[in-house]
Amino acid sequence: MEDSLLNKYLDEIGREQLLTEEEEARLSARIQKGDERALNRLIEANLRFVIVIARQYQGQGLLMEDLVSEGNLGLMKAARKYDANHGLRFVNYAVVFIRQQIEKALKKESAELRVESTRDGQTRSVDAPLGSKANVSLLSVLVNTDSPQADLRVYNANMEEAVEYAIRSLAERERIVVNAYFGLGQEHMTMAEIAEDMQLKRERVRQIRNKAIRHLKKAYRKRLAEL
Repeated sequence: MEDSLLNKYLDEIGREQLLTEEEEARLSARIQKGDERALNRLIEANLRFVIVIARQYQGQGLLMEDLVSEGNLGLMKAARKYDANHGLRFVNYAVVFIRQQIEKALKKESAELRVESTRDGQTRSVDAPLGSKANVSLLSVLVNTDSPQADLRVYNANMEEAVEYAIRSLAERERIVVNAYFGLGQEHMTMAEIAEDMQLKRERVRQIRNKAIRHLKKAYRKRLAEL
């Protein structure tokens, strides 16, 4: 979700007043009797809470827009099952449903990425040269050439697995830019070509690429340390 769209969404849901414990109890009683208006009121008053939870899952494979959508589904499920008589405030009850829904979506996305990675494994090469730059590749960007240990691992299968892990951890748009820029599973594209294809400004693509590379380095090193 673009920052401007997210801010607009926050402005809209920010108009909803937070509920008191007594109001939640009254709504809960009405919901159990099938009152849809009460259900909607409880949901709308807590949409901001979904944003807070969704932000904790950014950078794990889904766009913020998708994280919020999944979180809202979890919120709706919680609202239908909530019983204030148990003495628990709604957000404390709903957080489990919200997290479960988001994490389920992330697992599904991760599984789909593994399938895609298997399909294009023959064409993806993390050490393929970037365009006409024979000494520049995604691997050369990630590997610390000042570290002897890193050099010794270049031909280790763990390195390939670590790169794949790092790529899978990117958000969808970041992954698209990285794949296109470094020619992973496709022809290498210039920044201008990527910008035109994604209907973004070239500077925005550059920002996405740089952010993705920072994330890749962190995830790559973390994974190598685990292997």
